[in-house]
Amino acid sequence: MDISKYFSVKGLTVFLFALFLFGCGEKSKGPEPLGSLKTYTDPTTSFKVQYPGNWKELQKESGRRFMAFPSKDASDAFRKVYAMPGEINNSAAQIAVFLQPTRGRILDSIVLDNMTDMISDSLYTEKRRTTIAGLPAYRLRYRYNLADGLYEGEKYIVVKDTAYATVLEFSAFSDSYSFYKPTFDDIAKNFVPASNPIEKKPDTLVQNAEAAPPSATSRVINGTGFSISVPDNFNGVKTQNAGTIYSVSFQGDRLDCTIQVDVIDASKQKNLSKIVEDNKKAYGAAAASKTTLGGVEAYYMNYSFGGNVQSRVYFAIKGDKMFRVTMNYFIPKQDVYKAVFEKSISTFRML
Repeated sequence: MDISKYFSVKGLTVFLFALFLFGCGEKSKGPEPLGSLKTYTDPTTSFKVQYPGNWKELQKESGRRFMAFPSKDASDAFRKVYAMPGEINNSAAQIAVFLQPTRGRILDSIVLDNMTDMISDSLYTEKRRTTIAGLPAYRLRYRYNLADGLYEGEKYIVVKDTAYATVLEFSAFSDSYSFYKPTFDDIAKNFVPASNPIEKKPDTLVQNAEAAPPSATSRVINGTGFSISVPDNFNGVKTQNAGTIYSVSFQGDRLDCTIQVDVIDASKQKNLSKIVEDNKKAYGAAAASKTTLGGVEAYYMNYSFGGNVQSRVYFAIKGDKMFRVTMNYFIPKQDVYKAVFEKSISTFRML
C-alpha cells in the first residue's frame, strides 16, 4: 500500500518515521468479541452514546466527556500511541465523546480546528458532510501506520444548541477497525448530541459557572516535527504567526491560559544564544536562562505583556527548525495552570 499520499511535504519527517516503524514490532492479538450495547446519558447536557457492555474501562466527566475502552490496557495504549510507538497495542479501540465550547464559531470552523489534532492534515482521508440525529454534521476519517499495523478512526462533529459542539470519535489499532466498524456505525446512528446545560434551579446552571480546570489526564499530540502531552480537555487550534512554518495553540475554557507551539525555519541562523539575545527586547525580558527542551539545549525567558497574564517562552533548535514554546496563564489562577503547563512542556519532544 502506498501511504505517501496521506502526508504533505511538511509532514515528510513523520512519513520517514512511519516507514521506520513498519520494520519494528510484531502483530498484536486480535480484538475481543463485543458485548451487547449499553447507553450512557450525560447528566448535564443529555448527550447519549452507546458502548459495548463488556468494555470495562469507562472515563466520565459530566458536561465534558465520556470515553469507553475494552480494558485499562487499551486506555493506556491510546495515551502512549505517539509517546511509545513501538509498543504492541493489542488491537485497542475506543469510543469517545468530547464537548467543545463553540465560542461563536460555526460548524465549519470547529471542524478545521479539530483537524489540528493529527500529525498532519493530510492524514485525514475523508472530510464529508453527513447528519447526526437529523442535524448537519461532518465525518472525518483518518489513518496511519504504527509498528503493529494500521491505526484508523472516524470523527463525527455536530452542533445541536448554542453552547457546545459534540465530537463523537471511534478509533482502533492494529488493522482492527474493520472488525469494530459495524458496531461503531450503529452507535453513530443512535447517537444523541449535547444540548445546552440543564438548569437545576432558576438562575443556576449546572457546569460552566466557572471555566473548567485542565484535566488530570493527558493525551500526546504530534505536530510538524514535535510531540507534546496536553490535558485531554484542551483543543488544538491552528494559529497564524508571521515567519512560522507551523503554529498551534492548545487551550481549554480559558483563552488566557494556553500553550503555544511555533515551528520556525532555522536553516539560515542556528546560533541559538544570538537568537535569544536578539529577542530579549521584543519580550521585555531582562535575562534569559539556560535549560533543556526535549533533551537539547534551550533558553527560556519569563515576561508579561499585562492583562494579569504571566508568560514564559522557550527556544530550542534541532536540525533546520527552531521550536518556540510559550505558556501563558492568568495570574490569579496560577495554582491551577502553572504546574500543569510546566509538566506539559517537560514532555515536549522534537521528532
